[in-house]
Amino acid sequence: MLAALDARNGAVTVGFREGESWLPLAKLGVDRTADEYAFLLEAAFARASGGEKPDGSLRDAWISSVVPALTPRLAEGIERAFGVVPGVVGPGVKTGVKIRTDQPSEVGSDLVCQAAAAFEIVRGSCIVADFGAALTLTAVNAAGELMGVAIAPGLETAAWALRNCAAQLPQVRLEETSRAIGTNSIASVRAGIMLGYAGLVRELAGRMRVELASAAPGSAEAALLGTGDELGKTVLEGLGAMAFVPDLTLDGLALIAAKNTRLRS
Repeated sequence: MLAALDARNGAVTVGFREGESWLPLAKLGVDRTADEYAFLLEAAFARASGGEKPDGSLRDAWISSVVPALTPRLAEGIERAFGVVPGVVGPGVKTGVKIRTDQPSEVGSDLVCQAAAAFEIVRGSCIVADFGAALTLTAVNAAGELMGVAIAPGLETAAWALRNCAAQLPQVRLEETSRAIGTNSIASVRAGIMLGYAGLVRELAGRMRVELASAAPGSAEAALLGTGDELGKTVLEGLGAMAFVPDLTLDGLALIAAKNTRLRS
């Protein structure tokens, strides 16, 4: 069995994979000690497996982390909970994804995992829209190479900024809306963010498709995939997205784990 951890600024998503499917996922906080993570990981495993104990069944673990200070605590927690030294996606790890940016080391491990998983699904050029604290669109060419990324504030981040920078605007729960003309403050914020971000994704994806096509004339149009927060699924409606895979990063971690198992054995 594989344990996969996707560590972001707001939460750590934990998945246990047996065969081709994930057991029920868990989300942990980011302000924990290694001992606390060990305890919580054991509890997450027990819940996911119906009360069973690892007993050596968990043989591999991998971490994708965009929070460097958190990574050592997660690694120590995994080792204490399961007796497994985890792999960490980063330089020197075989990912199957060539990074064609100016500074490959700047590309987050979550984006690399997503690129690997998306290319496995599409088997061709694709764009991954990840809805989280940041909205990222990652461009992958027909050879599976990560060509670059566009980054904007995430939906909730944008709503938070409005609450804190515009004193007269209320706290707004973001949800689907069909009206661009808001007739009250809440409706206006929803229109601006939910419909506005649909336009943002449409524009960026369209430009990325043009740039990918110009670099490889004759290739098929890049497919658009979504991942991350469920609000992203709402934003992508009507944009012709091929699929919305909430835990695409974990799927990529599973692929990377498979590529590196022999190296770690």
